[in-house]
Amino acid sequence: MNETAKDDDVVPILRACIRDLAALSALPSLWVGREPPQVVHSLLDILSAALRLDLAYARIEDPRGADTVEAARANGVGQELARARVSELGKLLNPLVGTATSAEIVSPLDNATLRVAVLPLATGEGAVFAGSARPDFPTPLESMVLSAALNQITLWLRLTRLAVDTRRVEAKLAERESSHLQLEDENAYLREQVEVALAFGGIVGQSHALRDILAEVELVAPTDATVLILGESGTGKELLAREIHERSRRAGRPLIKVNCSAIPREMFESEFFGHIRGAFTGAVRDRPGRFRLADKGTIFLDEVGDLPLDLQPKLLRVLQEGQYERVGDDTTRSIDVRVIAATNRDLAADVGKGRFREDLYYRLSVFPIRIPALRDRKEDIIPLASHFIALVSKEIGAAQPQLLDHQAAALRAYEWPGNVRELQNVIERAVILGRGGEIRLDQVLGTRAGEQRRSSGPPPQPADEVVSEQEWRRRERANLMAALTRSAGRIYGHGGAAELLGVKPSTLQSRLRALGIRTRERA
Repeated sequence: MNETAKDDDVVPILRACIRDLAALSALPSLWVGREPPQVVHSLLDILSAALRLDLAYARIEDPRGADTVEAARANGVGQELARARVSELGKLLNPLVGTATSAEIVSPLDNATLRVAVLPLATGEGAVFAGSARPDFPTPLESMVLSAALNQITLWLRLTRLAVDTRRVEAKLAERESSHLQLEDENAYLREQVEVALAFGGIVGQSHALRDILAEVELVAPTDATVLILGESGTGKELLAREIHERSRRAGRPLIKVNCSAIPREMFESEFFGHIRGAFTGAVRDRPGRFRLADKGTIFLDEVGDLPLDLQPKLLRVLQEGQYERVGDDTTRSIDVRVIAATNRDLAADVGKGRFREDLYYRLSVFPIRIPALRDRKEDIIPLASHFIALVSKEIGAAQPQLLDHQAAALRAYEWPGNVRELQNVIERAVILGRGGEIRLDQVLGTRAGEQRRSSGPPPQPADEVVSEQEWRRRERANLMAALTRSAGRIYGHGGAAELLGVKPSTLQSRLRALGIRTRERA
């Protein structure tokens, strides 16, 4: 009879134990995404209720690296203790870790004698203590429940630590990839400009106009003032921008060039300010944009007069506030960039015709510098020609020929519609043709002079004519097609389309790509 009674008592105990174990097994899924203090309090609440504990205490190190979490429950009903009492319990219980699996203590809460189970975490990141006034505590079944609870808190710690480590590694990889991609883009932009910089090799000339320009450069370079360089194509606006940058306090940072006339209209924002992955079709990765690459340095906006009217306010905002957003991103970013702009257009006239914003014009022209055409500073023609002769001779490995008097006179007599760039191309071809002897200037300059007399540009437009963007692009396309037809599809060299248009071959190629015009010769 007694044995039967004992068996009847065990059944509900086993059922309760199974229920408690089932509840504990569900804890990790309940704890996902919760803060460590919430997890510790939840664990103590469940143990206090399941085992009718008189005392429950836990000390767990935060797997995220924050402060250690410490909490306690008392009186068998999960009563939460004040911080001071929890700290007092910790001083009493924590020294037991590593010395015993159970111990008998006098509770500092009510001086009652308690049997305490000591459950250190295998990871060494804390411990759990369960206490009861019952002399047989913990029973084998209670030990099983406590062991299960310890396993669950250990599993949660490992999963949380793994998630923290994963996020940390992902953040480092993302930062490294972003830095690597930015360096790649920056190096690509810089390599783009090396050839141009080396081709000129510095500002050469002796005219009064050039000396006045260099004096202005000396004044403005040390400041952060925005500079607007005005002048015809081929006068050396980019070279002057580089000189301003090299003499500024930003010389140790990059000079990033943007050719506004070579960027497709729909790509302006992305080119200037960057985009995030997925912002539009083809955006397979984040891109910093030219302004971000120029941070703490200088950005050179070549042909700024070709900037579409509806995009000009975005540039104005960067100039005024130093802020922008990448395409597809809501985050506002700050930037510290010195802006140098250049154009061969009359921006003041464009403002009057509604083609250029007046506020942007005034913001760009804080310090305007005008470069005269080469025909207006003939004193610089011969020094420049001699400079280019030396450069080309060294490049092709030939002896440097002398510039004869009649050749110098012919150079001074020519009008140079393509300015310094045209002079450089003429000298390069003449030196190559006369390799090993006298430069063959007559074979190059003679045909150019004849072409200059025969050439006729497009009919002049009325001074007050305003055309739509679509018409403007149509005329540009027609002009490019005419040049390609006359040059038989050639872009480079004497008689090439770039020479006829008075632009650099790279600039022409960019315009052709933007307008979707294909040619047989791309280099």
